[in-house]
Amino acid sequence: MSTPAVMPMSSNMTTPSPAPAPAVPSAAGLLSMLSEPEAALRKAALTRLSQIVDKQWHEVAQALPDLEALAEDSTESVEVRQLAASVSSRVFFYLEEPRQALRLALESGEGVFDIIEEANSSQKAYVECLVGAAVDAYIAKKRSDMDGDDGTTTGTTTSSTDDDAAAIPIEKLSRVVNAMFERCYGEGNFEHALGLALEAREIEKVSDAFDHCSKTNNQMKLLQVLEFAFDSATALVSSKAFRFQIMQVIAIHLEKLYNDASASASASGSSMPAIQKACAFKLAHAHQILMNAEPVAQILSKLLQGTGGATGNEDNALLGLQLCFDLVESGDQSFVNSVADFLSSGSTSTSTSTSTSAASADSDQTQTREKEENIQKALRVLTGGFTSELAISFLHKHSNSDLLIMENLKLALEQRGAGRNSILHNCAVMTHSYLNAGTTNDSFLRDNLEWMRKASNWAKFSATASLGVVHAGHITEAMTLLEPYLPATPDAENPSPVSTTGGYSEGGSLYALGLIHGSHVGSSTTKRKEANDFILNHLRASLTNEPIGHGAALGAGLTALGTNNLEVINELKELLYTDSAVGGEAAGIAIGLVLVGSGAGNVTNNLDSQVAEEINEVVSELKNYAHETHHEKIIRGIVMGIALMNFGQEENADVIIDELRADRDPLLRYGAQYTLALAYCGTGSNKAIRLLLHTAVSDVSDDVRMAAVIGLAFVLYKTPRRIPELVKLLLESFNPHVRYASCMAVGIAMAGSGDAESITLLEPMLNDMSDFVRQGALLGTSLIYMQQGDSCNGKKIKVFREKLAKLSSDKHQTTMTKMGAILSLGVIDAAGGNVAFDLGSKNGFTKMTSAVGAALWLQHWYWFPMMHMFSLAVTPTFTIGLKKNFKYPKGFEIQCNSKPSQFAYPKHLEEKKEEKKKRVETVALSTTAKNNARLARKKAKEETEEEDVNIVMEGSKDGEDSKIKEETNEEKMDIDGEDIVEEKKIRKKREPEPSSYRLSNPCRITKTQAECCTYDLDQRYRPIRTQEKPYGVIILTDLTPGEDEDLGTVKAPSIESEDESDPPEPFEWAPAGHSDDTGMKNTVVKE
Repeated sequence: MSTPAVMPMSSNMTTPSPAPAPAVPSAAGLLSMLSEPEAALRKAALTRLSQIVDKQWHEVAQALPDLEALAEDSTESVEVRQLAASVSSRVFFYLEEPRQALRLALESGEGVFDIIEEANSSQKAYVECLVGAAVDAYIAKKRSDMDGDDGTTTGTTTSSTDDDAAAIPIEKLSRVVNAMFERCYGEGNFEHALGLALEAREIEKVSDAFDHCSKTNNQMKLLQVLEFAFDSATALVSSKAFRFQIMQVIAIHLEKLYNDASASASASGSSMPAIQKACAFKLAHAHQILMNAEPVAQILSKLLQGTGGATGNEDNALLGLQLCFDLVESGDQSFVNSVADFLSSGSTSTSTSTSTSAASADSDQTQTREKEENIQKALRVLTGGFTSELAISFLHKHSNSDLLIMENLKLALEQRGAGRNSILHNCAVMTHSYLNAGTTNDSFLRDNLEWMRKASNWAKFSATASLGVVHAGHITEAMTLLEPYLPATPDAENPSPVSTTGGYSEGGSLYALGLIHGSHVGSSTTKRKEANDFILNHLRASLTNEPIGHGAALGAGLTALGTNNLEVINELKELLYTDSAVGGEAAGIAIGLVLVGSGAGNVTNNLDSQVAEEINEVVSELKNYAHETHHEKIIRGIVMGIALMNFGQEENADVIIDELRADRDPLLRYGAQYTLALAYCGTGSNKAIRLLLHTAVSDVSDDVRMAAVIGLAFVLYKTPRRIPELVKLLLESFNPHVRYASCMAVGIAMAGSGDAESITLLEPMLNDMSDFVRQGALLGTSLIYMQQGDSCNGKKIKVFREKLAKLSSDKHQTTMTKMGAILSLGVIDAAGGNVAFDLGSKNGFTKMTSAVGAALWLQHWYWFPMMHMFSLAVTPTFTIGLKKNFKYPKGFEIQCNSKPSQFAYPKHLEEKKEEKKKRVETVALSTTAKNNARLARKKAKEETEEEDVNIVMEGSKDGEDSKIKEETNEEKMDIDGEDIVEEKKIRKKREPEPSSYRLSNPCRITKTQAECCTYDLDQRYRPIRTQEKPYGVIILTDLTPGEDEDLGTVKAPSIESEDESDPPEPFEWAPAGHSDDTGMKNTVVKE
């Protein structure tokens, strides 16, 4: 019997078939019930729709008008209306219309839309989307309600979405946002709450976030939140008024945290904690933003307490000195002077009271004495010129300037006959000053006096003033250096010894005196005041002499930079009203230098109340005079002065900006662009960018469009990558002025970066059909290549350097192109490669002197003496570690985690040597050499044994020599080529370059290089702030103070000859034959 193929299964062995998937019900029937007259049916339909809307939303979307009508029907019950709004909201969510979904969700009641309860439920995506929409709508409403709204420039909102936001009541939005704040506080996400508060510009919410964070009793967490708020406020908040409010709140909480940390450290007897250090720095920087000098002085006074044998107090004093260097490095000399005044007055009163009350305690007297010493050191840093001494000492000793560049340039100009061209000769002189800026090395000028004498008239003015660039910061020797060029000093018998003609060298020397005292941040305030008084005396006596008046005005402005000195302003106003074109331009710029950053003429300004009214009146007179005078140079000087006054004023300057932008005179509109650029310098303001771009493509004046494009570089220098993107299309403009400005904007923004993309962007401009566009491309490229080694950008920098040398001597190039090439030779290697064209400080502040110098340097397009302002725009990039006594330990080193070639100085040029013709020697064939050797051996064998031994030895020696010759000749003929190749291969073998190396103290560290550098905390000397990047002046602590150490002293260079050897050290000498006890001893002492 066969077995069936399939065995029949019993009933108890059967397996159930899989259940079919439940069919998704259609929403058509439910939607038809919405038109039923009975409310109960409509309610049941809506209840069921709310359950299936997530899957059948595409069907429900067809009935959206009916659902919205139900939600807004006042005759319906509240429950029905809320259900209809809830279903509609879900449908709009799936249709990706969050604003409409939010509006209906808020109408559906609190039970349907709960942030906290539904944040982790299955409806998380829906809730998060609506929360985001609510936050955006809330921020838009808050911004629109505030003055100075900038919401239209955010790029994320449109008019339609703004209308949707306006349709939602602020009370309902506030309920959602407040619930979001509570959720952030509950989860400990205080940074998220702060971000929302900053975007909405609600200062109360900012304070609430700090208060909730304080309740956690976690000091480190609170410090992190405060630092986050500080960084966000400085980088992201566009409103200056709101930023000041944030800083005030931050300062209050930082001060409380600092006091709590200080109390904890004192109670435990430990050294200064890291929290207290960070609080002190952030608190000082917050008050610096608020322009509150007195609180900063109080912080310094607390830190500079005497040691009293406590390690914590020693760290406090070192931290105070570090803070002084950081304050000076920010570039606001006026604020630094105010801090020094409060610090010196506070120290005097404190020392008087302490000395009388603690006269009996020796320890208290020691502490008071040490505090006085620390305060004197701090004052030396703030106003004594010590930071300037550090800079000029480093630039002098570590200059990598190549003298052959100037030698080749001079020779090229003379050979091509370009030496007779006054413009190119003047540019060559300026190139020399750029190459040696701040190094005090003017040997080339002294060795080529005849070449220098070719300068005449205003070229002589510039040549003399170039000494101020070379000796920038050398204030101790300034008068001695410039004495041969300075005009005669007016006295009672001859109050005006100046003639109405000539005076170019004299005027240039006064300008040079101003450059020496005004170029470096932190130069001596006393020396500046003396130089300013000296220049003002000559200014009063030279109103009728244009060159001297011009130089005196610029010198007076530089020496009184940012002082708001009314006396200097009145003297400059007298020169302005002489209606001299050249002198009036200098007077207008100089008044701007004196009032830089003060906001004079604005409703809100930084002027002292005692002189504010008079200075505002002067500014009003300047505006009127700009409309009355017919001299373009005077108008340009006045508007540039107004631009300098509004540096950093942001929205406070909007009134004057709008006034200048609306004027019919293109020169006033030109000034409006620089006013806008300097007022919003470094802020990245979308409003400022929009105005500048609009002007760049719409104004009818080429100069105005050029200024607008360049202004973009000032506003966006903190985010430089945006500049190439913005001007990429402008580089293709039909207008050559716009193309020139685009090249300069890219160069200024990307200066010192060596960015390959920016270089690629400018390369086509080097062959532009307009000569001044080629000039701008050369200058922009040289700015990008500043402080870059020979390996930068695939070694293309070497090709660019060769191109500069070739263009400067090419007789087929126009004067404008040659001018750009010659100046670029100086810019690319400025100060021997030890300075950077950087508008910002390491702590995030915009350096006033650098921004002012850059803006005025760009005016060389109209007036060549503005080329000297390059000295203000550049910043020395030195790093030096100092002990408390301001001596630098030579054993301190910094680890650089990169290859040495990446940040090395470029190689110097090699002088070409003349090749002398050599006589070709006759080549001996190898067969001839073999034959001679064979004959010599045969002759030696035939000699008799009776011959003298010496003769035999001599014969053998000859044989050996011939063998050697034979072998040598054979080698030359047979394997000559192979040997040379092998020898060359051996020479080319190099050891692999190390991946890291150590830098000695002091050294050059660029901002890019600082990112690769770290501290070796295992060495003897450690920085007081280990979390900071090794850049600038670093105050060090000594872990083993009792051991011997090798210290160096900072000395400013002297103009005396350095070739003369130093006198011998004191020593004792006894004549030969005399005993030590009875012999006569002569002592030689240093004179």
